[in-house]
Formats: sequence, C-alpha cells, structure tokens
Amino acid sequence: MAAASGPDDRSGRPLAVAQLVEALEMGGAERLAVQIANARAAAGDASHLFVMTGPGPLSGAIDSGVHVRYLGFSRASVHNPLRFAASLWRGERLLSRQLARDGVQVVQSHLPGANFWGLLLALRGRCAVIATVHNNREFDYGNADHPLRARLRRLAYRLMLRRCAAVVAVSEAVAVSLLEDLGAGPREAGRLVAVPNGVAEPAPLDAAARAAVRARFGAAPGDLLVMAAGRHCEQKNFAALIEAVERLRAIRQPFRLVIAGDGPLRPGHVAQSERLGLADAVTFPGNIADFAQVLQAADVFALPSLWEGLPLVLLEALAAGAPVVGTDIAGVREVIVDRESGLLVAPGDPIALAAAIALLADPQRRERLRAGGLALVRARYSFARVSQTLGELYRRAADRSRPSSPERPT
Repeated sequence: MAAASGPDDRSGRPLAVAQLVEALEMGGAERLAVQIANARAAAGDASHLFVMTGPGPLSGAIDSGVHVRYLGFSRASVHNPLRFAASLWRGERLLSRQLARDGVQVVQSHLPGANFWGLLLALRGRCAVIATVHNNREFDYGNADHPLRARLRRLAYRLMLRRCAAVVAVSEAVAVSLLEDLGAGPREAGRLVAVPNGVAEPAPLDAAARAAVRARFGAAPGDLLVMAAGRHCEQKNFAALIEAVERLRAIRQPFRLVIAGDGPLRPGHVAQSERLGLADAVTFPGNIADFAQVLQAADVFALPSLWEGLPLVLLEALAAGAPVVGTDIAGVREVIVDRESGLLVAPGDPIALAAAIALLADPQRRERLRAGGLALVRARYSFARVSQTLGELYRRAADRSRPSSPERPT
C-alpha cells in the first residue's frame, strides 16, 4: 500500500483536526502526534491535541498555535467489567462533548488505547476518525495476556478497518503485519493506508555546543559516545546493549553509553550496569528535553530492539547525523541499508552489536554512514511529506463525513 499523495492541502478551507493520545509520554508515537499537531497549526488548520489524562513530559514541545485539551480521565481496570464498562461510557461522553465544543471534524488517534477511544467515536458517528498503528506487533501484550481480551482487541481493529474513515500504518511492514494478524480481506484492507514516518532536520550544533553536550555526559575527547533511547521494556532490549558495551571495555575501547528514557525495566538495567562494573561508563538520564541536540553530539546511535514498526527515534538519529547500529528486523531494515546508511546486526546478539559499535571508532567510517543516513532521510523521510499526506487524508475524511459539525452527544 503506497502512501497517499496530493496537492498542497493548504489550498482548501481550514479544517478542525485533533490528535488523540492517552498520555504525553516521551514515546515515538506521542512525539509524532505532537509534531503533527504543530504542523497542522502551521498549515492553517484549527489544530487540537486531546490527551485523555493530563500534562506530561512532552507538554513543553507543543506549539502555542495548538489547542491542547487535558481531559483528566482515568479508566477503570478491565478486571472489574462493570466498572470498566461504566468508565468507557463516561470517557466517551467526556471526549465527545469536548470535540463537539471545539467543532472538531477529524480525529487521528495514536496507539491502542487511543485507537479504542477513536473506534467508540466512529461507532457513535461523532466525527471522522483515523486510527494509527505504530507497531508491527500491535497485539503482543506478553505471555500473560487473557485470550478473551486478545480476541476482543482483534475484533476492535477489524471494526476500525470497517468503520473508521481510514487506518494509517507508519510503514509498509506495519500495514502488512496488521493485515496478516487480523486475517483481513480486501474490503478491510481498502481503508488501510501506509504513511511512513518522517522527521525534520534539527538546527546544527556548533563545535562548542557539541563539546558541551559530550562533557555533560562525561565523554572525554577520545571516548566513543554511544546513545540509545526508548522505553525500558522487553521490546527495546537494552540489556543486550549493556552486555555489548561490557565487551567494548574488554577490548579497551574508551566509551560512554547514554540510555535515555524511562520504563518498568529501568531499575533492572541500572542494576545490570552496576553488576558488570559499568556504573562509571553507563548513564540513565531519563527523558531528555534537548534530545535532538544530544543526538548530534553522539558518535553512535544504537537500536538493539527485538521488534519495531518504523521507529521515529531511528529517523531522528539519521536526521541528526548520528551513525546508526540497529538490529536486522522489519521496520529497521526497511530504512537502513547495511554499510550504506547504517550497520545491521542480528537481534539479541551482544557480541555482534559490540563488534559493529567498535567499527564506528573509525572517524572515516562514521562520516560515510552519517552522510548516507542524512541523504536517506532527505530523500524518503521528510516530515513535510508526512504533513502534506495527512492533510489530504484529513480533507477527504471530512468531505466524506459531512455535515462537518460533529453530532452532539446525547
């Protein structure tokens, strides 16, 4: 499924468009939602960002032209079905009333939780809804997942493909994976559109600013500054990266490793680095506000994930000129050409990961990969392309769902 395309969407009348997320965490999907909201405001739309909970780490990244609505909603646990159903009813009414007050015509939801809210809006006819799938393992909730809940989630996504105005996949691989997981037919596939993620190039750092960032993380001039970022969870596999840098120490390669982000496995990763005697060389700063600047100061960006959709952080690293070492998985190899725009290694292999990182101690090799990665982003993954494609998709969705004013909830 190729991404949609069309003329500059600013030629038509402004739309009232909302991005919908459950929380403003530092994940790639949430960052993308904020970037889209900012871009649509800049394009002249009445751009909204609806957050089911409250402010979060990304709140400061929202431009002043975006209308932000924090709904302060807390959903009841699914383990109590009656309270859960009642909370869904309350949440849908709260969301629908705010959408009606703001005159929102199109909602784009991000990640499973927000996608389920979007499905409720679509089923009630509140407005045109575009659900977004960010992962090629959308239904992987761990070994303890209840079979009934898993079946209900698949049913919900089939309904999204039938009742939402469109379902956006952030890469071709994600689109294929979703259809395979659902066993979807041609009718359902007709509303699935691949719109590959995109990024904007950051303003370049001068030499003094780059040196200051490196010093902030304790990187001496001769150190290889290795950067990683994401949620500390099984998918990101930071444990393998920590094992890999232990091998760098064994071969006497000076380094500093910075793993940005938070999540349930972060304490375990801190303990692992201490157990391996790496506490002086591995830093866990949590979420980093000036992430684009930090990426530009890195010698290597490591992505040891076990699975991905099309990781926004990978594109951000390439746009920042950080040479990438990533795992050879769908969603990463869709972007990286091995030894041209980055290095690929087998997933879950700390030895191969260490060897690839060590190769990038060579400044000339780093420069070749840096140039290749930046050229790739400019050719295929510009955020301007994403914004225009989505703008055209919003306009078509709004036109199909006239009257444009959403029905007021009863």
